[in-house]
Amino acid sequence: MSTALILKLVEVINGEVRIFNELLETLQHEQAALVADDLEAIETAATKKQVAVMAGRELEARRTVLVSELSGALNVSPQKADLACLIDALDGGEEGEELARMREVMLELNGKIRDTNENNAFLIRQSMRYTDRCLDILTGQSGQRRMYGKFGKNKKGEGTPRSVVNRTA
Repeated sequence: MSTALILKLVEVINGEVRIFNELLETLQHEQAALVADDLEAIETAATKKQVAVMAGRELEARRTVLVSELSGALNVSPQKADLACLIDALDGGEEGEELARMREVMLELNGKIRDTNENNAFLIRQSMRYTDRCLDILTGQSGQRRMYGKFGKNKKGEGTPRSVVNRTA
């Protein structure tokens, strides 16, 4: 068994945990910026997210290579080689316990990132609906909204559109 490979793997996973924490923090800042309608902070968060994703992909690629190398050293099938299989192959030794702990931290952070990202997406969708509705009110057009007509057919709203803006000038 290669202790040097395991130490490299622990180092890479520590890097991933750091990136995940930074990404979670960025998503939380983005959420605050979305609520405050702070466009500059939203753009900054988008840039930071992109950097974090690129760094995360690089670390993931390194982790995949290390897991593959370790699978050979631990007689684990390369097709089944993942962090969980390696942890099992290490039979609960000190390295196995450390990897198991780190795996749990990564999974927990991944869940938090997913939840925060979903909340941010919801806030963005709500903001877009609100903006669309305001534009509909100002222009008197219903945009993409359709109503049911006779026999259940969709049709655009009928009648003269009412607008807050005077279009005759």
